[in-house]
Amino acid sequence: MLLRGTDMNCPHGIPVDLLDRLVIIRTQTYDVADMIKILALRANVEDLVIDDESLAYLGDIGLQASLRHAVQLLSPSSIMAKMNGRDNICKVDIEEVKALYMDAKSSARLLQAQQEKYIS
Repeated sequence: MLLRGTDMNCPHGIPVDLLDRLVIIRTQTYDVADMIKILALRANVEDLVIDDESLAYLGDIGLQASLRHAVQLLSPSSIMAKMNGRDNICKVDIEEVKALYMDAKSSARLLQAQQEKYIS
């Protein structure tokens, strides 16, 4: 196929140098172990102390909802732990914060189920 405005013959009408730069990266979903590693790194970066049980619980939340939601629960859980007089995050803190914040999927399901209550 000719490149528009030139006499160059290019595959798919894309210049060869640009086509060479296009890279297809195969992505895979994270499993629980990968999520726990990511959450542990994030907690370390934010200087949060969290036990293994709580990390496993956050990993399960990440698997059910999303890794983003699990990461976003770290900071409020830390605040909840400090309010309860502890320096480290426990599973109880995460459960309490999880009850306060919805993930995007749950929020969308709730809006869909209660759509007649909203102005459209």
